[in-house]
This record gives sequence, C-alpha cells and structure tokens, in this order.
Amino acid sequence: MKNKRQAGFSTLEMLIVVAMSITITAIAVPQYVRTTAYLRVAGDLRSLNGLTALAKMRSAASFTHARTYVDLTANTFHLEVWNKAGNAGAGCWQTDGDTANACSVIGTSPVFNLSRGDTFGAGGLTTGPTPAQQPTIPAQTACQAINGGNGTIASTQCIVFNSRGIPIDSTGSPVATGAFYLTNGTVVNAVTVSATGSIQSWTSPIATTSWHGQ
Repeated sequence: MKNKRQAGFSTLEMLIVVAMSITITAIAVPQYVRTTAYLRVAGDLRSLNGLTALAKMRSAASFTHARTYVDLTANTFHLEVWNKAGNAGAGCWQTDGDTANACSVIGTSPVFNLSRGDTFGAGGLTTGPTPAQQPTIPAQTACQAINGGNGTIASTQCIVFNSRGIPIDSTGSPVATGAFYLTNGTVVNAVTVSATGSIQSWTSPIATTSWHGQ
C-alpha cells in the first residue's frame, strides 16, 4: 500500500504566524500595563475617598474627632478615632479596627497599602482641583502626635473631622483646603474636603493641570 501524503503547514506559513503573534503581543502588552496601572490608582482613589467619608461619619456617630491618617513615606493610610478613655484617661488616637491597642501603635496597628506603583504626592502639579479653595496645592499638614501631644509626626498628613463632620486644623478651627494626592506617574488623583465637609474625587494628567471630577 502506498503511504498517503500528510498535509501540514510550511515553514513560511509558520514564520508568518509567529511574526503576527509577536506583533499582536507587542501592541497588547503596553495597553494591558496602562490599563492595570489605571485600575490600581483608581482603586486607591476610591479606597481613600471611602475611608475619608467613613472618618466623617465616625466623628459624628461617636461625637468625637476622627481622621484619615496618611503615611507619605510608607504609602499607607488608615482611619483613627479619638479615644477619650485611652492614654490613662488623657485621650489618644485609636486606629479603627485595632482591638488590641487602645492607642494607635505605629508598625503594629492595621493600615491599608497603596497598590504597587502608586505613591502619595501631586507629581509636580501646583494647582489644586478646586481653584476657589485651592489656588495652589498647599504644603502637607502633618498629623498631630498619636498620644495626643502637641507634637507632629514627620512625613504624615491628616484630615481631621470634628463631631459635626467639619474638617478642622490642630487648633480646632475649620479649614477649607483639605486634600490628599496620589499618583502612578501618569495621572494624579485627589480627594478634597471642603469647609462644609463635602468630599470629592478628582483626576488629572500628570503632565498638565486638567482636573476632572470622578
């Protein structure tokens, strides 16, 4: 019996398929990287916005002060509520969800981490998203000491709400320039808090100031 000829792909056809696969991959991978980077920083923006809104609600619900605490070096953030009974009755900040410590303990109390590639900062932008309140991006307002003292904590930023849900400074006076900024090197996202306690999310390209509400 004669052997039947086996049909298959020629070498040229295989090379064409391989070349097309490489081309498609070269186009798709950068787009995938950009998409995942956008989703990560957008997710961090939602988390930071949600935590700030929760701090506002917790301050009113507990009739005390609450704050969103940002570590600018470690790129972490968390919610703290003023514990009037902590620190031997002198009061202190307690991390929300930390049942083991009456007062926040740096390095021990639970925190949220920014996604890989995201950092806190305005990426060189100098104008905030709300020109009437933030004609320029102000310097970061360092958090007051966790034990309730008058000192500040280096490389931190806090937005503090009083029992009426109004953002205040270290003296208890209302402020209108509260904002957190984070970037992934391509866009800058922001969470702003107005003098009335209204919380908004924004985004802008890092190369030029062009804020859009989220």
